[in-house]
Amino acid sequence: MVKKTLLMLVLALVAAGGIFAQTGFASMPKNTVTVDVGPAIAGLAFGQMGNLMGNLMEDAPDFNSSGFGIAAQYERQLLSQLSAAARGAYLGVGLKGDDIMGAGVSGQLDLTTFSVEGHVRFYPFGQTFFLGVLAGYGNLAMDISGRIAVTGQPDETLSFNASRSYAKLGARVGWRIDFGRPGGFVFEPSLGYDHAIGLGDTFGSKLQKEVVGDVDIGEVDDAFKILENYVFVGGPRVTLGFGWRF
Repeated sequence: MVKKTLLMLVLALVAAGGIFAQTGFASMPKNTVTVDVGPAIAGLAFGQMGNLMGNLMEDAPDFNSSGFGIAAQYERQLLSQLSAAARGAYLGVGLKGDDIMGAGVSGQLDLTTFSVEGHVRFYPFGQTFFLGVLAGYGNLAMDISGRIAVTGQPDETLSFNASRSYAKLGARVGWRIDFGRPGGFVFEPSLGYDHAIGLGDTFGSKLQKEVVGDVDIGEVDDAFKILENYVFVGGPRVTLGFGWRF
């Protein structure tokens, strides 16, 4: 009799736990829309860094830079501990110099990148903390224009436009913080890392084919790869998302 009573009690507790879990998920907000200001901060930081470099270089007083970025995300709660999200991001920076190093060289470099990503998040405690993985597509476009002024000779011009596509894989760890009960205003900080897999020719290869010919630009190509893998497409990522959960 005692064993039967204990068995019935255990079954009742399990059933009650399942009911409460279903009730909790049924009542929780299922949608979250956020805007990530991390790319905007990165763009502003790049602009200030370039302007600071221009001020430090006495031979290039007109050296300056600018940048702007933004990202948005929509998340759908699938289970109390599992969600899926779609994210889009944009970042553009520009660098311009006139009479660089007093050598009569003027030029401008513009880099524009955008990405679309699919995220899956796991909330191990069913609350704020989450672990996430992502897969997506990225594109980086480069536009270089310049002019070389040589005394007594016509100016030489340089123009180079190219873009490259990437497959992206990444991971995230972060927090979805509600202010008060679940729903309404949320803040989402996260840390992560993205791995960029370049598709097609590198920027260095394209530059060599279209502009410089047989000149060895291995170091330039290495610099482009650093920008791709650790700054504009891949590398460490910090997210500062603000939005609404409903």
